[in-house]
Amino acid sequence: MVTEEAPEPGDLFTVLLRRHRLRLRLTQEALAERAGISSRSIAEMERDRGRSPRPRSVEQLADALELAGEERDRFLDAGRALFWASRAGRPGRSARPAQVPHAPDTPDAPDVSDAPDVSDAPRQLPADLPDFVGRDDELALLGSVVSAATRTARLVVISGPPGVGKTALAVHAGHRLASRFRDGQLYAALRGASGDPADPAEVLAHLLRVLGVDGSALPAGVEARAGLFRARLAGRRVLLVLDDAGGYRQVEPLLPATDAAVVVTSRLPLTGLPGMTSIDLRPLPGPAAVELLCQVAGGERVQAEPEAAAELVSACGGLPLAVRIAAARLAARPHWTVETLNKRLADERRRLDELCHGDLDVRPGLHLAYQGLTPVAARAFALLGELGLPSFPEWSVAALLGVDPAAGAAVLEELLDARLLEALGCDRAGQQRYRFHDITRLYARERRRAEIGQAEWTAALARAAAGWLALARRAAERLHCLRFHLDDRSHPAAVAERRVAAVAAARPVEWFETEREALGVLVSACAEAGLAAIARCLAGCGADFYELRGYYDDWQRAMRVAYAACRQAGDRLGEAAMLRGLGSCLVELDDPDAAASTLRAARALAEEIGDPAGAALAGKEIGFVLGLTGRLEEAEAELRGAAKELEEAGLPLDRAIALTSLGFVLRQRGDAAGAVDVVGSALAIARPYGDPFAEAYGLRGLAGALLACDRPREAACAARRAARLFECLGDSIGAAQSLRALGEALAHGPHRQDETPAEEAERLAEAEQTLAAAAGLFRDSGHPWGLALTELSLGEIEARRGDPRAAARLRRSLRYWTGERVPALRARALVALAAVVEQKNDPITARRLLLQAYQLYQAMESPAAAALAARLGLAEDAATSA
Repeated sequence: MVTEEAPEPGDLFTVLLRRHRLRLRLTQEALAERAGISSRSIAEMERDRGRSPRPRSVEQLADALELAGEERDRFLDAGRALFWASRAGRPGRSARPAQVPHAPDTPDAPDVSDAPDVSDAPRQLPADLPDFVGRDDELALLGSVVSAATRTARLVVISGPPGVGKTALAVHAGHRLASRFRDGQLYAALRGASGDPADPAEVLAHLLRVLGVDGSALPAGVEARAGLFRARLAGRRVLLVLDDAGGYRQVEPLLPATDAAVVVTSRLPLTGLPGMTSIDLRPLPGPAAVELLCQVAGGERVQAEPEAAAELVSACGGLPLAVRIAAARLAARPHWTVETLNKRLADERRRLDELCHGDLDVRPGLHLAYQGLTPVAARAFALLGELGLPSFPEWSVAALLGVDPAAGAAVLEELLDARLLEALGCDRAGQQRYRFHDITRLYARERRRAEIGQAEWTAALARAAAGWLALARRAAERLHCLRFHLDDRSHPAAVAERRVAAVAAARPVEWFETEREALGVLVSACAEAGLAAIARCLAGCGADFYELRGYYDDWQRAMRVAYAACRQAGDRLGEAAMLRGLGSCLVELDDPDAAASTLRAARALAEEIGDPAGAALAGKEIGFVLGLTGRLEEAEAELRGAAKELEEAGLPLDRAIALTSLGFVLRQRGDAAGAVDVVGSALAIARPYGDPFAEAYGLRGLAGALLACDRPREAACAARRAARLFECLGDSIGAAQSLRALGEALAHGPHRQDETPAEEAERLAEAEQTLAAAAGLFRDSGHPWGLALTELSLGEIEARRGDPRAAARLRRSLRYWTGERVPALRARALVALAAVVEQKNDPITARRLLLQAYQLYQAMESPAAAALAARLGLAEDAATSA
């Protein structure tokens, strides 16, 4: 009978602590919070056998782990034994070995009876990393597989891109699990990613010598050596780590048949190996990456700048190698702060130079992978990196290279196999999508600038951008909300694949949402490369989508970049179009003065170069802005002129929109009946074309005009139809504006002469619910104008029924309209607030508010001024002095 050596106290306590924590499915942080102990201390207890907890801490842990009876006694005994052993000057060892009962193998901790013996069994693993962090899930899975109670060989393949920590995980797991493999741990570096991969026959010769086979007894040939290797391992509990495998052929001869466990690291997942379990490593999540930074650079130093630390690991993309290099640089520069290094990493052109310290460098691993590529794949890698997109679809590879789709797909597969790209799966439009790790993208950009000339790059960019432009045109046509006409259709762009074009046409909103970031990057890239025409067309194609979805910052940025490119290229037609698009965007950004001046400049340029359609479209937008800011007479003149010019230019839908805006101006001027007639004519123009946007826009305008004519039921009907059409278009802001119009129509009553009090209460409740829904949509879309107008409508309802919330809501709205210099809505808010003040028996303040409203209406020449003068008992010509 063989007597096994008892486990050391450190071994036993580590095993029990981790086992009980995992039994309760607690993270180290959760256990630390329960026990009132730092998570770092718990991590060190589980990782470092020399860590000796104080007896009080052991009791706190036992309570947190809900231990009772024999389990609690055993846990406390193990902790006390470790504590007293460390006090004796021998961390992890007691004067007398503790006798513990045998415990079966578990998937999360070594068998406490499997202490390593003192034989000459090989221990070949490289040194463990003392600052290894994270990977708890991967370690648990790896331990459960290699420690399974079976005689079948157990195989785990750890795969991932360069620098992600594959070897570190394999070696760390090997040391953690060493006690389960009493017959030794073998290690072989296969150099599969290098230009000189290890020969399996030579690796077998090395391993057989380690196992005691004399060199003279080594058989010739890989098959014979593999057979002898399997025979030597039969019946032995051995862990074999094969590091950096290049492929199946390198690994298959090295696999034992039974008993042993094997851990392989490789960039490839090697899923074809029989019976394997795959662990595909990803970059470290933020907290784990910061923990690694703390371990290497010093915890207090890093924790003093938490935001800077998070920014630093983000710049490293969570790649363990990059984080370790950054931390090493900090450790070597005690006078640097974390923010100092962040500033050095901020310039992407120098970031890889900064991620280098001694012989630690992120480039070599990437360079090895790059050298293994075929010339066409290497070219695609460099071009994609220079493109700088956050992600890209499959078809774009072929477009960049100027090859057919099949050839592009083959190149993509090669880059995926080299782990230089990551597959993201299907996007919202149903396209397969891919991306670089940030560090890999920077290396790819370096390769482009070192190996591919500017002319070749510009040609590749033009091909790719033309592909996106062709698809953007297909998608824009199906949005059914063409308003701005900023794209120059004379610039050609053909779709290479019908299947891809069908996706953009069938799901236009989803396509634009998916490609939104890409379009912004491409506009800037084309502008920088001197491709002004493509930049202008891409920006113009996106404008209607940006307006539809409320992406005003994207819209403004694209217009400004494309405008500058057109100006530099001397494209005056493009200049005028981009100015017009910018002016329309500034309207939505609540900057009416800048919008008006920009639109006037666009019209003047369009007239100068002989573009009557562009001039008319600018005039339509100018009239709209003037109407919003209360310059009603000018607005009416502009809109009537624009409507006539748009008819002459053959733009009927834009004429319908201009007439709808004219209806709003007429309503503000007191001609509600005229507004109904004008908007009705706009709808008559739009409906034969089946354009849902023009119809929805007209219906919303009609709702406002009908309400001004005291026809609330008809107004509500028109607003409901408008909301449904906008919802079908995916225009959440248009839908919200229609819901606001519906809420106002519902609040205006009665809707029937015989309406009962109960029906009135129900109608008002529906009005409030509708307005609340509109406010939510405006809030979610970041649309302050619509939100403030909805708040005003809600405040008016609350004021009528004496709700105490009305005053605060109306004051918020008043502040907004005062700041935005919108006199009509400011006056309306003043009148509503005056009603609230009157309810509080403060007639002096109420009168002052009404006088301010009167003066605003009078300056606008609005008929509301006369009504207020009568209410105040003033002659109109004396009101100003009052």
